Amino acid sequence: MKKSLVIGATGGIGRSTVKALSEDGVFVNVLARSKSKAEKYFKEINNVEIIEGDASSAEDLSKAINGCETLYYCLNVPYDKWEKQVLKLLNVSLNAAADNKVKFVFSGNVYNYGHAQYNPVNEKHSHNAHTKKGKIRIQMEKLIKQFSSEKGLIYTIVRMPDFYGPFVINGFSEKVFQNALLGKSLFWIGDKNVAIEYIFIEDAGKAMAAAGESPKGNNKEFNVPAVEPTTNRFFLDEISKQGAKNSKITIMNSNIVFRLMGLFSPVVKELFEMLYLKREELILDGSLFKETFGFLPATTYEEGIKKTLSWTKNFYNL
Repeated sequence: MKKSLVIGATGGIGRSTVKALSEDGVFVNVLARSKSKAEKYFKEINNVEIIEGDASSAEDLSKAINGCETLYYCLNVPYDKWEKQVLKLLNVSLNAAADNKVKFVFSGNVYNYGHAQYNPVNEKHSHNAHTKKGKIRIQMEKLIKQFSSEKGLIYTIVRMPDFYGPFVINGFSEKVFQNALLGKSLFWIGDKNVAIEYIFIEDAGKAMAAAGESPKGNNKEFNVPAVEPTTNRFFLDEISKQGAKNSKITIMNSNIVFRLMGLFSPVVKELFEMLYLKREELILDGSLFKETFGFLPATTYEEGIKKTLSWTKNFYNL
């Protein structure tokens, strides 16, 4: 049986990648700081071994990667810790993958591109990030390619839009689904009507698994879009409708309010520069992924929201 290692497996994209790999018959090592805490994330998934350890430790990575063919890097940290932590953490995993001749699959996003110069955005779009976090993302991908050229690392980069779905827990999006089931107000940010996209997290996991399992993706970059463009208004309306409680919807788009909130919250302060992604059209072109792997995962918003509400109800005992 093939074996892979997933870093950041208790996050939304990490868990969905573990799930997709398991469904494809791959045995998965999961590195987690607390085994007992991580167990609730994987109790319904077969062929998973939880290994207690820290992604910042080269020694822990060396143990967890033993016998693996692929390392899926799905680790993220809070926005206010990006400058100090993300490149250091990435470097530890890259060294482990290179030293053990393991393929490296990176969960990317659209921050590299900056403002869309055209839509849909394909892999040839320039990396013209205008935000701090976008510039850090460019540095991260450059570091991956540096390991490839200098140490022979085989890699694949999969870029996706914002996620929603089961186990996407960030202190913000999961509360919308909770509130829809409780009849409370749904709070969101950005423009109400601009075309944007949200990818269902299990589609994202399937894309990661496909890119990692096939040699067709070696040393290449892919964009994976959501099923189709939507708007914040449609997305929230569908959540409210399926929640069946007629929740009030509030979509905030005021710079002044965000600046004031940022005075009291480091995370909100860092979020402010990323608001453009919920105010401007940036739609990904998935043609290359589909041509390479023969499919694009495409869960409809209606079905994805239904699954997310069902998970929310069970996970939070609502």
